[in-house]
Formats: sequence, structure tokens, C-alpha cells
Amino acid sequence: MAEATMARSGQDEALELAAVDALQNYSGVRVWTDALDVKANNGVVEIGGHVRTRAEREVTEEVILKTKGVKDVASNLYVDTDLEIAVGKALGNDTRTRSSFPGILVGSAFGEIYLKGSVTSQDIKKVAAEIATKVEGVRSVVNALEAPEPPKPVAAAKPAVGAKPAAKPAPKPEPKEDGEEEAAAEE
Repeated sequence: MAEATMARSGQDEALELAAVDALQNYSGVRVWTDALDVKANNGVVEIGGHVRTRAEREVTEEVILKTKGVKDVASNLYVDTDLEIAVGKALGNDTRTRSSFPGILVGSAFGEIYLKGSVTSQDIKKVAAEIATKVEGVRSVVNALEAPEPPKPVAAAKPAVGAKPAAKPAPKPEPKEDGEEEAAAEE
């Protein structure tokens, strides 16, 4: 029984290498195999990871399916353009970020999401990254959104070290009664 398991495992490893080799040697569309996870089990090749376009996903699946010894392909690939749409929808559907459109631009490269543009606060910037992170298939988020810094509290001015205290203002003269003003004017 152990020999059958060892033989199957060796066949699976050989099939994985053959599938990756087929993708690397395919001249029709460049598939970034570094962004893929290829596993074989009894002739079924499971592929996961990220590709840039739907065409790249289709080519990846077809090339692997045509590899000698492959019986079937189970694709769990994420497409960057689909991730961009999913993140955009998530941001547009959330009440905290909905009003920021069209200020938020979404890009993706192999599952890494890039947020760019301008938003009205640091809170919205933070929430946008949190929302994007929760979308299935997103590996990481680069948050390059621009937002104004919150105003800094104004502290009371402190006198400089060694400065003399400010002079007190002169006291106001007390108001005189009507009779006193006339008497002073006659003298």
C-alpha cells in the first residue's frame, strides 16, 4: 500500500512539473507561473493563484488540460480585472465610501489591490482599505489614497524661556458724574 502512495505522489509531482513547463513554453500568451499554485492529485490538476485577464485564465486552463497525463483541471484562479470590479462594487455598496466615487480608483496586479485618488478624510481612506482587504481573492492592499490631515489642536501660546511677563494694561478711569465734569471744565 505504501508503494502505491509513493508511486502516485511521484506521478503527481511529475504532472505538476509538466503542467508548469507547458505553461512556460506556451508562446500564445505569457502566463506568470510564479503567481500560480499548481497541485496534481490522481491526474486532476488544481490551479490557484492570480492571472491578469480572463483570456489568460482560459489559456492557462486549456494548456494544462492538454498536458499529457492530465485528466481534468480544477481552476481556482482569480482574475485581476474581476478583482478590480469586485473591489469597486464593495466600495460603492458601502455607505461609508459610496460618496467618494468617482474619487477612488482601483487597480490590481496578481491579487495586490492599489487604491488611488482623493477622498475627503483619513477615516474614509482607512475604511476603503479595510473594505478592499475583505474581498475574496485580494492578497494585499496598497492604499495610496490622498486625504487631508485632520486639523491639529491649537495650543495656548506659552511665553518663551526668559521672556518678561507682559505688562498689565493701564486701569480705565472711573466714569465721572455729570456735576463733576462741568466743575472741572469751569476751573
